[in-house]
Amino acid sequence: MKHIAIPVLLILTGLTTWAQSSRTIVVEGRVVDRPYSHTVLISPFGQDMRATPPQEVSIHDGRFQLTLEAQPQAYELTFADEWQQGVWQPVVFFPDADTIRMTLFPMDSASMNRIDGGADNADLAHMDSVYTCRTPVFMAWDSLQQSRYTNHTLFNAEAAALLDRINHEEDRATLDSLLKIWDAKQKARTHMTPEATATDRLMCAYRDSVNEARYEHIRRHPSLAGYYRLYSEQFFKQPGDAAREEIYRTVYAVRYPEHPYTKQLDQMFYHRIETGKPFVDFEAPDLNNHMHRLSEKIAGKIALIDLWASWCGSCRRNSIAVIPIYNEFKDKGFTVVGVARESDNTNAMRQAIEKDGYPWLNLVELNDRAGIWQLYGVSNAGGGQFLVDRDGTVLAINPTAAELRKILSEKLN
Repeated sequence: MKHIAIPVLLILTGLTTWAQSSRTIVVEGRVVDRPYSHTVLISPFGQDMRATPPQEVSIHDGRFQLTLEAQPQAYELTFADEWQQGVWQPVVFFPDADTIRMTLFPMDSASMNRIDGGADNADLAHMDSVYTCRTPVFMAWDSLQQSRYTNHTLFNAEAAALLDRINHEEDRATLDSLLKIWDAKQKARTHMTPEATATDRLMCAYRDSVNEARYEHIRRHPSLAGYYRLYSEQFFKQPGDAAREEIYRTVYAVRYPEHPYTKQLDQMFYHRIETGKPFVDFEAPDLNNHMHRLSEKIAGKIALIDLWASWCGSCRRNSIAVIPIYNEFKDKGFTVVGVARESDNTNAMRQAIEKDGYPWLNLVELNDRAGIWQLYGVSNAGGGQFLVDRDGTVLAINPTAAELRKILSEKLN
């Protein structure tokens, strides 16, 4: 009993300490040249507003004000009209002063935005102004690449032919395969003409030098602004994992052991879902509010963990594509467990299941309460599919329908 009680006490103590670090602040905003904007949305960075509703604040006569009970982490302000249009540029700020004052402009003039109040806000503004690729030389290269794209001289013949096939392919399974080939070409940088490749190398080298300088600043001057930068780049899976991991391990995990970014980065760096590694177990309720443990539902079977959402069109198309495969292999040792990421209620989830006809067990992740999307490394996505072997090893991540059928045929026939 002592071996259990001591860790739990430490965890509860850490959570209490973190909760006590919250503070009440006032955010005052002035909105310039945006008569079409009537509402701003406030949420902690990393919180998906599709799954967990943000705080809404009205704009009156070009101004807004809110009182925020905040923890020391990055928050995002998003204009509701941009969010509804599907293209938005969040304004990041830290609640490290009693009053935070903002002056905000339209998206195409966002570089003029100003945030006053707090050392972390000043540090973030400094990093954004000094460690940036938006310099004359870099923007000239970018303009050149844009011109090549417009003139159809950016991609080489093989890549252009592949893109043409992608744009005209109607079969979903074939399209998925083509998109994977295109993604591999982009990652290998083998999709451009020699001239465009030469410019791309210059841009990559420049970008790397900016990143190195920014990382050095983050290492030498640790702050919540630096931690946010570290976390956000890993959150969006930008290149540079090794450098970020080293700085996280030696500086920030030590300095901020109880911060939520520490928990998330520990998951991303050391417990992330990868092929050949174990799946992550969890509990979630079904639509009748009965709890289920994933490991019990997939024990002894090859299983597809299908993370989806009623509002994610691509997720639902991928799930629908699995139905005939499920029916083909369900009596041979294959099962599917779905988990829907929903907000506030399950009405849309129920309608989606009825419309799409999923024949397997579906659980619900309401308002990200169990953190399942974070556990599986898809925090900023609608979902993902993870194929797990009988021994709990991940066989494939986001396999196409053809790849899934092939693996099951080899394993179960």
